[in-house]
Amino acid sequence: MVDRTFGRTASEDANRRIRTAAVLLFARQGYAATSIRDLAKAVSMTNAGIYHHVASKESLLADLMRVGQQGLIDATERMLENVHHPTDRLALLIGSLTSVHALSPMTSRVMDGELRSLTPGSAAHDEIIALRDAYEAHWKDALADGVAQGVFRVADQRLTRLALMSMCTGTSEWYRPDGDSTLEQVCAEFVTIGLAAVRAPAPAGATLDLSLLPDFPWEPPDARNDPRPDEARR
Repeated sequence: MVDRTFGRTASEDANRRIRTAAVLLFARQGYAATSIRDLAKAVSMTNAGIYHHVASKESLLADLMRVGQQGLIDATERMLENVHHPTDRLALLIGSLTSVHALSPMTSRVMDGELRSLTPGSAAHDEIIALRDAYEAHWKDALADGVAQGVFRVADQRLTRLALMSMCTGTSEWYRPDGDSTLEQVCAEFVTIGLAAVRAPAPAGATLDLSLLPDFPWEPPDARNDPRPDEARR
């Protein structure tokens, strides 16, 4: 049966609704505090109905993280294709990671914070770690190349990478589309801060193409306007 409203089969639509609800619940209250009953209630299904579409709560989390991490890697490689100068590469990495976390905050919170919820030593746990390492390798390579070429001056590449990535990922917590700064302004300022941190000149001309960012179809469309308690608007 095809759902004419969404152009998807009923099964595909159910999977989309389950993943949207899971991302929202995992991001808001944490994976451990979310039960299959909570998920079923959120999408008006029975527990058995949920299990018809997912093997387990952990497999659902692993799938969300797997698709999310692979999407981030693929998008990054598209953006960096034929971009060779370390300054341009670092600028694109900063702008893209900032944008992904600003535009998909709930998915980003799950990707960044729930690795601990996967069973240590499991195939899924090891796979997600490998994907995260593959993404971070782009940052490591850009910094290492910049230092080797004398473009960057960095005392500790690891600490610099962690500091810059933390700056970018923080937008999932505070950025609002209707806030004081546009996403373009945030990205531009973060690139300026990041390049200053490595004592590099402005990028030669690399421009971030937002259309190349990964698409997370399950990202709750209204979640960004529902801040956590006591969260200040910025």
